[in-house]
Amino acid sequence: MSKQRISTSLAPEVEVERIGGNLQVKGWDEAEVVAQADPQILHLEEQDDAVRLSCDGDCEIRLPSGASLHVGEVAGEARLRFLEDSLAVDTVHGSLFLRNVAETRVETVHGEVMARGIAGDLAIGAVHGNLILRDLQGALAIEAVMGNLDLRDVEGDIRAACEGNARLRLSSISGGRYEIQAAGNIHCRIPDDASLRLEIRSAGELISLKLPGGSQVYRQESFSQVLGSGEATLEIAAGGSVYLSVREAGGDEDEPPAGFEGFGRLPDDLGEKIGRQVEAQIEAQMEMMNRQLNEQMAHLNAAIDRAGLSAEESERIIQRARERSERAAVQAQEKVRRAQEQIERKIESARRREEQRNQSWGARFGRGAFHVNFPPTPPAPPKEVVSNEERLVILRMLEQKKISLEDSEQLLAALEGKES
Repeated sequence: MSKQRISTSLAPEVEVERIGGNLQVKGWDEAEVVAQADPQILHLEEQDDAVRLSCDGDCEIRLPSGASLHVGEVAGEARLRFLEDSLAVDTVHGSLFLRNVAETRVETVHGEVMARGIAGDLAIGAVHGNLILRDLQGALAIEAVMGNLDLRDVEGDIRAACEGNARLRLSSISGGRYEIQAAGNIHCRIPDDASLRLEIRSAGELISLKLPGGSQVYRQESFSQVLGSGEATLEIAAGGSVYLSVREAGGDEDEPPAGFEGFGRLPDDLGEKIGRQVEAQIEAQMEMMNRQLNEQMAHLNAAIDRAGLSAEESERIIQRARERSERAAVQAQEKVRRAQEQIERKIESARRREEQRNQSWGARFGRGAFHVNFPPTPPAPPKEVVSNEERLVILRMLEQKKISLEDSEQLLAALEGKES
């Protein structure tokens, strides 16, 4: 893979027409677009501060964080980070990962969606897998999620529907209207000082409420109540059952309802924390390798000068040495990246195991009890032994105090498939 560079302003228009493999996009402070891919399948052009790009395979792109970005089609997965202007994505055939981006519109994702730190509104058409969202500083509109829906800390209005189960956790009520529909069950947590008009419907005829006035279970299809002055509206419609509770002052906002004791016990930001630190280590490692390469080339040039070789022979030796060093650097970088990907996959596998262990929380209510039916997952593969590279990455971050001892223990336990 090689890099192609195009100088731009700090706020160009970037059009990614089609990516035949995986796409990674990261914003930076430089006034240029850099695309890394196989040069034979990469097409890149610029005119009047508008950049058009397509690639028949995997592609990594660095662009000004102030660029407006439109992504047409991605055949694999897409990872988009650190973008401060509008983002539009038409179709992703794999999974979509968003982190620290601005106002975003997404049409269709055939895999999962994981988003965190959206500084603006988020509109999504169809997601064929699960959707997990954290920290949205705007309104949310989701037409359809075929899997489960997990929302936390959305500051604006919410309109969302899913075919699986839904979980909504709000630390504050900033919007005016919240509408959640799920074919399965719904678990909702609101702050204890919420000023809401509640409208709840449960086709499973089980509505469990834990409100400031006390706890109550209703075996009926609908329920209405006004909390405070009812400044906002919360409408919940479940094909199964509904569990609604308040976060008590000083309480643990992540305390689950009965039967959900293991749900989300790994810290939500652990995978992201590990990813950030590994990424920083990769960049530092590459900078160190570049410095070493330059030093080696300087020593080699001095040795060649002393040997009195011809210009042609000198050039050939230097070129071969440089190519070997660059290949070694790329291999080292790829080795660490593979370790990072394995860590992320194993963390996600650990989360799925926790979800499977907590598939019911209404059994204690007798008639009308329900189950949280997550989509079936294939049999778990044999447990993998944590590789030396993975252990080294974790130990380095612990040594440098970039993660806590507790984080490292939880991560190693997750990677080894142990019960937490």
